[in-house]
Amino acid sequence: MLRRRPLLAAPLLLAATTTAQGQATAPWPNRPVRFIVMTPPGPGSDQMARALAGHYQMALGQPFVVENRPGAGGTITAQAVASATDLHAIGLVFGGPTTTARALNPGLPYDPATAFSAVTLLTRSPFVLTTHPSFPARNWAEFVAVVRANPGRYRYASIGPGTTTHLAMEEFKHRLGLDIEHVPYRGFAPATLDLLANRVEVMWHSPFTALQHIRAGVLAALVQTGERRIPQLPEMPTLAEAGLADAAFFGWTGIIAPAAFPPAAAERLAVLTRDAMARDPAARGGMEETGAEIVASPPADLAELQRRETARWAAVISRLGLTVTD
Repeated sequence: MLRRRPLLAAPLLLAATTTAQGQATAPWPNRPVRFIVMTPPGPGSDQMARALAGHYQMALGQPFVVENRPGAGGTITAQAVASATDLHAIGLVFGGPTTTARALNPGLPYDPATAFSAVTLLTRSPFVLTTHPSFPARNWAEFVAVVRANPGRYRYASIGPGTTTHLAMEEFKHRLGLDIEHVPYRGFAPATLDLLANRVEVMWHSPFTALQHIRAGVLAALVQTGERRIPQLPEMPTLAEAGLADAAFFGWTGIIAPAAFPPAAAERLAVLTRDAMARDPAARGGMEETGAEIVASPPADLAELQRRETARWAAVISRLGLTVTD
């Protein structure tokens, strides 16, 4: 049950731009807005979207209807937003559909660099480098030394080719001269099962999926990728503390809109999001318990993050020659 609370004294009318076809529009929003989410119904991002939709609706005077459109690594949701020529659609996405998707798939029906307007960066979540307890390293320096001393012997899991859990390790392999085999999986669950069974030895893990196994002692954690320590794992050093000051990387969630979206509307949605995140635990979607950082940024911050992520990971994709069929 969403708690409804007016955030502004009266429904807000925002000046609008023209549509992609050049036709004039009424003030935004002037009709129901689709809030398209790349995950299935359930806790986490979907819960966050539904709570935010209630806040937006109360403040802006139009319904915000959540649509769950999972699949294809989030590109289904991204394409639905990109093609919304009436501008009454926004999307909650993870990073890939708006950054690396075109580098992985040149035939993608939209160009992430031009198809979207940024609204807000919702959350950032670091990754934790986890190993099977039998792996002979207990920190980042020992991990690098062990892999270098045993070229080709060890295997690392990812949640799929072209995901951050794959590209990050490939970046470190190139940067540090490591020889470790990539074993891709379809998501964290099957990869974690094989890591627990010691069929692979290493994995960049979501803190949410790794935490229970670390606390139970069935996985070891060596380092995490954020800029500061995770409250749930306060003893876990960052990559910077391990000697790699410029190597931080994250998983993240953000809200995007079509390319011709009114800038004033994006700014107002970002303000409403920040207010909702501060006041309503449901709007945070339980993300803090997973080790995620609640951000709720201005639009420009998300746009800059997308530019940096695109440049960083597209270079790795190009070097590896990756495509969506790999």
